[in-house]
Amino acid sequence: MKTPNYKYKTKGDITPFDVSSYHCLVDGVVPEKGIELVHSKEVGMESAARRAYRKNEPDYSDEVSHNRTSARINPNTGRTLAKGIQLYRLWFNYLKLALELEEMNVSLVVKNEFLDRANRNVPKSVMDKNAKQFEEKKLQGKLKKSEHTGGEYEATWRLKVIEKVKVKKSEYKGWDLDQVLTDSFDKWWKTHSHLFEGYTPTFIDPKDGFQENDNFLYIRIDKTSQRRDVQAFFNDEVSKQLKGKTKNLFKVVGKSPRVNVIQNNYNALVLSLKGWTPKEIHYHDKIYNRKTDTLHSDRGDGLRAEYSSDKSLVTNISKSKRIGVFRLLEVCEGRFGNSPDTNW
Repeated sequence: MKTPNYKYKTKGDITPFDVSSYHCLVDGVVPEKGIELVHSKEVGMESAARRAYRKNEPDYSDEVSHNRTSARINPNTGRTLAKGIQLYRLWFNYLKLALELEEMNVSLVVKNEFLDRANRNVPKSVMDKNAKQFEEKKLQGKLKKSEHTGGEYEATWRLKVIEKVKVKKSEYKGWDLDQVLTDSFDKWWKTHSHLFEGYTPTFIDPKDGFQENDNFLYIRIDKTSQRRDVQAFFNDEVSKQLKGKTKNLFKVVGKSPRVNVIQNNYNALVLSLKGWTPKEIHYHDKIYNRKTDTLHSDRGDGLRAEYSSDKSLVTNISKSKRIGVFRLLEVCEGRFGNSPDTNW
């Protein structure tokens, strides 16, 4: 994602609106009570009864759900996904939200205002004005000791970074974005899963299994071949053909995208836009803020996250919402799965 275009003001020029708290603008105006979303909604946890029922299913596994084979193989076609279907569902949900926000002419707060006491990277024109205002306050005896940063300047304010939501539609050829906006994921997936799926290796009947398809390689192996010769052939020849062959598919990026983390980011963003407070988000019965990784528990076990204090709760939900904004803007550019760096 591109580096934000920061703007600065002196403390003398800052307005109450500059430092007011809000998540977004609609048509350039702060909504009074959050915004009403028609197509996008938060995702609650499945019920305890449903979770218990799944444990009794024949193919149940203790493995994290999005890593299970059943989350990657389409039972109707036999085609396979690179990652669990839950991640593609999340991509769809973020894109739906982005399309709806774009339709509403929404701009999101990407970064909040910040009192920069070190005056880093502040334009010269702002620092010149800062020096003038500093001198005037000093002459008038209005300069507080806490405001003196050393030298001839006060701290300056780095203003909010606000970005209009706009989906780069050229990156989503074949998605039928009008359907993404209005359809459920399950309905849309039935006719669009091919955008993400490849094929699992399989044996074919030489009489009727051949298909004219550029996605396939046909290899003949003598059953009496030495295993080392077969392995060498795959390493030296087949691997060359496999590299890059999925470039036409839409791929989830990122080293190890985590379903519950990304889901928490989405819920925090949606509910914040609706006007919910961090405490309302966290303590709701449907568990919109789920446990992720802890020292002694498996990833994605579906329990509510825990915090040491209310302050920590608010800080973490606010951070989760901010990362949700990052993910939404990534989706606008045609990418999904990356996590922001530590400075986000």
